[in-house]
Amino acid sequence: MLGDRLRALRLARGLTQVQLAELADVSRQLVGAVEADRHLPRVDAAVRLAGALSTTVEELLAPATREVIGALEDPAEGALVRVGRVGEQLVCVPAAGSGEGWAGADAQVRGGAVELFDVERPAALVAGCDPIIGLASRLLEATSGPRVVPVATSSASAVAALTAGRIHAAMVHGPDGHLPDPPGAVRRWHVARWQVGLAAPVHLATGWVEDALAGRIPVVQREAGAGSQAAFERARTPIDGAGGTVAGPQVDGHAAAAWRAATDGLVAVTIEPAARANGLTFHPLELHVSQLWVDPDHGDNALLHAFLDELTGERAHRRLVAIGGYDLAGSGTELAA
Repeated sequence: MLGDRLRALRLARGLTQVQLAELADVSRQLVGAVEADRHLPRVDAAVRLAGALSTTVEELLAPATREVIGALEDPAEGALVRVGRVGEQLVCVPAAGSGEGWAGADAQVRGGAVELFDVERPAALVAGCDPIIGLASRLLEATSGPRVVPVATSSASAVAALTAGRIHAAMVHGPDGHLPDPPGAVRRWHVARWQVGLAAPVHLATGWVEDALAGRIPVVQREAGAGSQAAFERARTPIDGAGGTVAGPQVDGHAAAAWRAATDGLVAVTIEPAARANGLTFHPLELHVSQLWVDPDHGDNALLHAFLDELTGERAHRRLVAIGGYDLAGSGTELAA
């Protein structure tokens, strides 16, 4: 980590932050921010810092290798990953590519370790299944620079990762008053309300809702710990009392479920905004509330607060209103524990 390397080199030469700043012709505030991993120096400042410390800029900014720790599961050898530091550990998340191009990876897993491509950048890891996490993280990084790495997973898996100390925050959802049990004391913010239900292409034959609930047609589904999957199973009970399984692929999030419905002509378990965004027809099953839960140890994390401001702010909300399906009343309100 750059901050650790800079501090170690400075202390090895018996310099204070003020003395190093004077030798490198930079501000003391910059030295402090770099050592705290809140700031990456520009190339010219990095060159002067390296010179003042009798090292090379390549050595100062050298990519580092770290132990592999996955947010949800440890990645395979050779996997491209995005990374963020949670406490003292560097946690990685699979970096998925898209039709727009290659994955924006920070590192690769080699020999059971994470090998960074560039200098480590501070990042916050936020897990959950609402596409709003990705939207807010892209808006934030594109305009002001702070990085948030989305971890696409169910509410139950997000809570488990938060409990294990592998992420900074989790976005969870469920019927009001029936959210998952929190991992001890967490700080909570209200994000939105939306309908969970079934989505399908508009051309699908009449009766698709009944056929999906009865298990007569394949349905794109979520893992057992997902709040939307639980709503689907509750809706099925009166129709399929035997509790049999429903065939169909399993995906990681609401956006992926709606996309599969649109591209493969299937019914999917998802949320109303994802259905609207993909031009699907939607049948509601339950009204859910979503909240952002933050580990108290990270409650003062500046990256998380910048993310929360973006998540509940006007720029994101204008886009969510345009998509439709979000009830944003009270968004950004901190809730009592």
